[in-house]
Amino acid sequence: MTKRELCEKLRLRFPDLEKKDCQFLVDNFFEILAESLKKGEKIELRGFGVFEISKARSYFFINPKNSQKYYLQGKIRALFHMGKEFKERLNTPFLAGMDLGTQTFRLILGKKFKGEILFLKSYRENVRLGEGLVDGGKITEIALKRAKEALRSFRKIMDNFGVSDYYAIGTAVFRKAENAKDVLSEIKKETGISIEVVSPEREAELTLDGILYGLKKSDHNLKNFLIVDVGGGSTEFIYMENERPIYIKSLDIGAVTLKETFNLRYPLTRGVLKSLKTYVREKLAFLPKRNFEKIVITGGTASLLGSLDLKLTKYEFNLLHGHIITRERVNKLIQKLSEMTLPRLKKIKGMEEGREDIALPGFVIYEEILDYFGENEVLLSEFGILEATLLYLSKKYN
Repeated sequence: MTKRELCEKLRLRFPDLEKKDCQFLVDNFFEILAESLKKGEKIELRGFGVFEISKARSYFFINPKNSQKYYLQGKIRALFHMGKEFKERLNTPFLAGMDLGTQTFRLILGKKFKGEILFLKSYRENVRLGEGLVDGGKITEIALKRAKEALRSFRKIMDNFGVSDYYAIGTAVFRKAENAKDVLSEIKKETGISIEVVSPEREAELTLDGILYGLKKSDHNLKNFLIVDVGGGSTEFIYMENERPIYIKSLDIGAVTLKETFNLRYPLTRGVLKSLKTYVREKLAFLPKRNFEKIVITGGTASLLGSLDLKLTKYEFNLLHGHIITRERVNKLIQKLSEMTLPRLKKIKGMEEGREDIALPGFVIYEEILDYFGENEVLLSEFGILEATLLYLSKKYN
């Protein structure tokens, strides 16, 4: 990690810290370390390790060619002794979780250390496994090829980090595809990765576990709220009352399925956009209406909505988690996206590559949910089903 990267991470942790002030602090910190070592002082960073100066022994050197003797003064060098806690963290094995959906395959790496889960690295690939599923009912060969390439990449990453324990789940696309059994067998054979296809109820339960864990880590103390996860092939709803789920429902609408059902072509006409909204509205009519403290959204579509709202140039977990998006902003984004061509959509600040043509239908689902329940904003949670795979695995890990 460079000083610049360290400064970026500090600014995410402390948003009020100006960039120039952060650079000043980081530069001065390392200058103080260097000056202290020059004076021969020992530096201890509690839990991390100890830096100290070591002087090598001086000695005589004989040139074998002419037998001339030289006196070589011992060099001074800085040594680092790893702290006990740091060493324990390094020696704790990595665990891996995978969320394999209709649009995106995601991998997360973490460790269970002193009873806590450390979420350390995450990766994602837009594989579009559900492309063509609406019309053909099967996972196509082209889509399967992309999936296997992504999983081979995930397998290589896990091998590099020495992962032996993992939990991979498949969601809507694997539940719907007629050839899912053959696809799972082929994936296992060629990548060595076993996938558990979870039911809509199990998917919702895992999403709930991730959300609740994330809420505990933030300042949001909610008791009666709605959790919504808009995926590629389906949308999960969880009604929470006194922090307990009282109603779980999965609707057969998702960002990818809507795009393919309506064969969306950009820019959209007013008639197509109106028709899309009407269709989603009718699907939502099966849900019981309630009043909530907040609507909490999670998943890839939710993260994309937050990225576009904040106009991020790269993924920033700390900025996205806990971000609030108003209904007005959702409406404006939908109108903006509907008027653009695909090449222009790709260039919007905050747009994730590979999602430009499914962003709008996903956002329409959120817009109609806000209208249906009479709410004015959503709360974005970056904790969800992916993090829940690690939480589930950690419970079995000793």
